[in-house]
Amino acid sequence: VEAKQTALTHIIGATSTTSSSDTPLRILCPLAGDDQFIHYAWSQGHDVTAIDIVPDALKAMRFQFGENNQEDWSSTSASNGGGVVWKHKSGRATLYEGDMLMKRPELQSSFDVVYDKDSFGALNLDMRKPYCQRLSEFVKSDGVVYVEVKNKESGREFGPPYHVENNDLMEEMSFGGAFDYVKSLGEVYPLKMGGLKQ
Repeated sequence: VEAKQTALTHIIGATSTTSSSDTPLRILCPLAGDDQFIHYAWSQGHDVTAIDIVPDALKAMRFQFGENNQEDWSSTSASNGGGVVWKHKSGRATLYEGDMLMKRPELQSSFDVVYDKDSFGALNLDMRKPYCQRLSEFVKSDGVVYVEVKNKESGREFGPPYHVENNDLMEEMSFGGAFDYVKSLGEVYPLKMGGLKQ
């Protein structure tokens, strides 16, 4: 949980120029798996949306919100055959079970923040441009993209996860085509995986 607190603190700091620090943020978590950040940000009063194609990962995520899984969540079919949409009874958590790269007009310019916990670093090079393009459609024009990546001491050319540097993030074929680079935070928290820095 400490790593999630650290990430949210950085996100709130980065958005403080566009919104009050006590204003709830709309946060998108692409390729989220069962990342605990979604529940943590929700528990702090933010509106969270996650997208992942793996049903079991999203099922595990729903259980993070409590044992009343069946009563607390409702599901509907997404428009255009885009999978299943799970909505929490609070109205502040939505889970899309489907393809992250699919056009979703209902998400256009909806998010203050994108929280990417190394989804970018898990993608093959040919998937990065469509991924970044889709995110640019979902985030507001003054939105923030918070990306955690892995830096490897060895085996940098192998992955996933792939070793990612600032210039990889900001290539025109990646985030550089739609976003401005602000800053690197360096190592945000230690990883328990030998030879990697987060």
